[in-house]
Amino acid sequence: MRTPPPRQKPPCLKTFASLTLLAMVALTPSSARAIDTEVTATTAAQGYALRSPFGDPILMRRRVMQTLGLGVYHLLDDEKPTGPQISVKLRLRLDADIGIESSETTFVRGDTRSRYVPGLIEAPVDLMYGYVEGRNLAGGWLGFRLGRQYQSNSLGWWGFDGGLVRIQSPYVQVEAYGGFEQRGGLPLSLGRYERNGVWRGDRQGLVDSPDAFAMFLEAGRAPAMGFALESATPYWLHARLDYRRVYNTGAVAASYLPGAQGALRTYNETRTSSERLGYAMDATFGDHGAGKGGVVYDLYNQFFSAYYANLDGFVTQRLTVGADFDYFRPTFDGDSIFNWFTQTPITTLTGRGSWQATDRLDLAVNAGVRWWSTDDDPDAPSTLAPDAAGRVGDQGTLVDPKASNTARLTDVLGSAYGRYRWSTGRATLRGVFEVGERGRREGVDVGGERYFHGGKYGASLRGSVFDWRDDLRPDRSATSVGYVVGGMWKPGPMADVLLEWEHNMNRLVGQRFRVLALVNVVVNR
Repeated sequence: MRTPPPRQKPPCLKTFASLTLLAMVALTPSSARAIDTEVTATTAAQGYALRSPFGDPILMRRRVMQTLGLGVYHLLDDEKPTGPQISVKLRLRLDADIGIESSETTFVRGDTRSRYVPGLIEAPVDLMYGYVEGRNLAGGWLGFRLGRQYQSNSLGWWGFDGGLVRIQSPYVQVEAYGGFEQRGGLPLSLGRYERNGVWRGDRQGLVDSPDAFAMFLEAGRAPAMGFALESATPYWLHARLDYRRVYNTGAVAASYLPGAQGALRTYNETRTSSERLGYAMDATFGDHGAGKGGVVYDLYNQFFSAYYANLDGFVTQRLTVGADFDYFRPTFDGDSIFNWFTQTPITTLTGRGSWQATDRLDLAVNAGVRWWSTDDDPDAPSTLAPDAAGRVGDQGTLVDPKASNTARLTDVLGSAYGRYRWSTGRATLRGVFEVGERGRREGVDVGGERYFHGGKYGASLRGSVFDWRDDLRPDRSATSVGYVVGGMWKPGPMADVLLEWEHNMNRLVGQRFRVLALVNVVVNR
């Protein structure tokens, strides 16, 4: 058996330090000017052990996350709140897992001891966002962003590298943008914002074994474009229409089994990854209430993937009641095999109420139902319907999903929450339950915080008991007990330190421990 080559440590720490120094130099003003700067940093270290429910393996993890944020404002001379403004914002993140073993990152063909995970990186560095922004340009009509940026709208959270132009008028705003979607496996990027259903990343560790892990695809650039229309008046009504299209590039496996020549069939043309259209609207009705709603249409799959509505009524200054409706149907990247299967929706309807009983006591309650749609009703007789080609097989309703006897599974869910506050602390109590045809889950947790010496020091304690039953897998049912003990120290107005110890116990994972240390620093100049 060939001895695995020594693992090369990725120069992530060096890269992180170099980018930090470069950003600080680039953001240093070359002349004396009334420029405002802000530096923020967060350091989080935690250690914990994970045991498989089946026994081995036990994973020992020691993680360190470091973020560094830089901001520079008022880059123009004599900037005013309603006048032209230029600013720069940047945030880097290092998320290192020191507990990763070499067997998890080194692939050796034929090694039965290997626990290799494609795409696993010991210390990835990503640029969370970094852009130059201009506001109120051209007499207040124009704005822009250039660089890595986020969007949050009816289509969800999304990140891309590129440019955005915004035209602002007294009645409507128009946005147009283009660039490349953030994707895992590319420099300074993670795949948290790409569509689900495809396993992508950097295949550099598999260069000598190109046929290994064929389902793990080499990441490629993903061109993207979109636009938005947003209302500016009246003040009590806000509406926004969003359209976005993303393309896939690079080779993708068109079959998961080798052909006659022993090779997988691939497709290497530009193609659609996702294309969606969303609309959202919210309004306030004076002192009487508020409402909002939205809908998303998936143009690639040609169905509505989500729609929701929320309504709040302000009964009194202390009492608010509301109702929520939510419909969600999962969608996937255009390259995903999951598009071949049916996607069944989840529908949730809940009612809620919150009451500020006194200046110190807050109470809230929430209850409703959730429906899970299924492809077929197992209690219904099989229907041998022909498919589009007129074939009738022995697969029953699976021959044509449209002819299936769809059914629903129902869950009843609810929660109650209470919080009591005083000048030096607070106490909370929360209970939740979900009961349905497939099982149940219920639990309660209680916690409290206490501050000393004007908030310079603090202590916290939280305990919980949860029980769940899985009717499909009765052996997975268990009762879990846990507690968290923490302490806080605020050495000054620009920093705070948090330390927590967590301990959870149940029959599936045994004893699980975790230690978390967190340091936040903010410097303004």
